Amino acid sequence: MFHSNPIHENALSNPLISLAGISKSFRQGDSTIIALDHVDLAVQQGQIFGVIGHSGAGKSTLIRLLNGLERADQGEVLVHGLNLSASSEAALRKARLKIGMIFQHFNLLWSRTVAQNIAFPLEIAGVDRGTIGARVSELIKLVGLEGRDDAYPSQLSGGQKQRVGIARALANQPDVLLCDEATSALDPETTDSILDLLSDINRRFGLTIVLITHEMHVVHRICDAVAVMEAGRIVETGSVQEIFTRPRETVTKRFVRQTASSSDNSFDPTLFDPAAGALLQLVYVGDQARNAVLADAIRQFDLPINIIHGRVTHTRDAAIGELYVQVPADDASLQALVAYLEARDIRADVVRAGDAS
Repeated sequence: MFHSNPIHENALSNPLISLAGISKSFRQGDSTIIALDHVDLAVQQGQIFGVIGHSGAGKSTLIRLLNGLERADQGEVLVHGLNLSASSEAALRKARLKIGMIFQHFNLLWSRTVAQNIAFPLEIAGVDRGTIGARVSELIKLVGLEGRDDAYPSQLSGGQKQRVGIARALANQPDVLLCDEATSALDPETTDSILDLLSDINRRFGLTIVLITHEMHVVHRICDAVAVMEAGRIVETGSVQEIFTRPRETVTKRFVRQTASSSDNSFDPTLFDPAAGALLQLVYVGDQARNAVLADAIRQFDLPINIIHGRVTHTRDAAIGELYVQVPADDASLQALVAYLEARDIRADVVRAGDAS
């Protein structure tokens, strides 16, 4: 049976996963490819932690270090206090029983049924047949595949295959679930249903999830925190709320724009007429939307601020508002307005300068 694993405040002081000074390189012909370059990372128990980056950023190498399939050239990979990079093969095999893994292309055994695929890791672990049957039935219900016990992978949709993969990964009641691009082969609606399932599993059982992806929508929808990777390094980390409202690095800003542009309610700033004034993007979180900061700014600066476009998106724990406003003002007034808004915890970026400024 599954057991609830609620997260207490004192559990957050000791990360479940910790990477310290991790470097990893590979030989390719006469060249050396640096896959990871002095990476530090901490994942707290019970978090859904996203790692995002473009192809070649080092994400896949990182996840292979987390399940012990690769060993770091230097540094420590600690999972529950065990250094995977310095452990014996026997210790690694034991540790992997508590590290579940789901894959982009499912990696199911095509000659086995749904139930037999889910049972496979339990058989490898030497669990008795009666216990396996009960556990498989429980997992099939958990992932919403009732009635599909005897179906083969070829008879399943992509979303159903991934649900089998999730059930199989949970078979040995792991402490950590690693997801390697687990939704990138799925259509958007199916992606959201799989993400909702993972989020539900995390909330109900306190399972720590590390999610590798190149899609900011995935991070935005279910993650608590995120690390942004580029060229083998982690260039920015923070809560999802922090990353979306105040991204610092260029690559992070591109990922955030990716989410905005994929929205059905997106706005193209290039269509804005600069003759009407400067275009500002305002980003605020949660309760800030209830404050009359913009109305106060109009009175304070005596500016005819015009709202051009607005939308609200939802992360796992907060609502993030975005407004585009037109401000006909000179440079000094515009910068004073920006400073006024920033002082009230509203991010204000000049997207396009206006002719008036």
